[in-house]
Amino acid sequence: MKIKITELENLITKVLLTQYSKEEAKLIKEVVLFGELSGRPSHGILRLLKENYGVFTDTVQGKPEYIKKTRVSTLIDGKGNVGMLVGSLAMQEVIQLGKANGIGIVGTKGSINSTGSLSYYCEKIAKENLITVIFTHCMPMMAPFSSKKALFGTNPLAFGIPSIPHPIIFDMSTSAITFGAIAKLKAEGKELPPDVAIDTEGNITRDASKAIEGATLAFDNSYKGSGLAMMVEILAAVWTGATFAGVNKEDGWGNVYMAFSPDLLSDVDTFKEKTQQLVGVIKQTPTRDNTTIRLPGENTIQVRDKNLAKGEIEINDTVYKRIKESL
Repeated sequence: MKIKITELENLITKVLLTQYSKEEAKLIKEVVLFGELSGRPSHGILRLLKENYGVFTDTVQGKPEYIKKTRVSTLIDGKGNVGMLVGSLAMQEVIQLGKANGIGIVGTKGSINSTGSLSYYCEKIAKENLITVIFTHCMPMMAPFSSKKALFGTNPLAFGIPSIPHPIIFDMSTSAITFGAIAKLKAEGKELPPDVAIDTEGNITRDASKAIEGATLAFDNSYKGSGLAMMVEILAAVWTGATFAGVNKEDGWGNVYMAFSPDLLSDVDTFKEKTQQLVGVIKQTPTRDNTTIRLPGENTIQVRDKNLAKGEIEINDTVYKRIKESL
């Protein structure tokens, strides 16, 4: 079904206000809306449904606390709050640190559920003329190479690069499929793509329910993807004091947000101009199929901008009805 974006925003806000303050609802709404508008419905309004590791949880122990600070870093204890709220607070903090000191590192632990699309945070930070790198961790979902058991999270990593006319964004999961995508396919009664998940016996499965009980595979189904997932687990979870590989579950999920000023090694204007030059070279390079090379993150932002220009978006009827019924 088609819905006006203003109507969608109002619906998201109305749902969020059933549990959150106006300020918190506004922060979370922006993340949910970005996921839906940018063609990532697994990170959009689907997360308003309580069973989909989204924006509602009964684990909250209080407001997030800033428990350790240095001149260039902050550690936030999420206190059982959802990732979309804690991630938004971390984004605000890392921008402040990066702009004040040229470098900022913000770690979070103790959050729960998805941070949403990392492209959202990358774009926001890069628009402040800061280079950003983000590592995100969640509960065990991915099996290390050749293992039958999930030990790592889906463990995405993302980069945001200031450029002209808009930032360059690279956002990838180290898993072959995200939990959000599995949840979406399950909600729609559809099968998974082939070779992305295993059941509890280690057999390849296309059944979303069996995949949730079993594990996902690394994006390349090799030791390289598995190794990259392990590095994210160390940086986002071990370093921040969060749970890792299913150990110390009470410590919650972990994330690391890093921001660097181009001025550390160059200057902002020169960096953005040379990045734009690099993009020009890439775009002008001949391809085997005579199409233009697509930049990382380019489609995500283009889809979002086109939907904003139209003022309306196509959303899943079933998910919409269930959200309305939950009010």
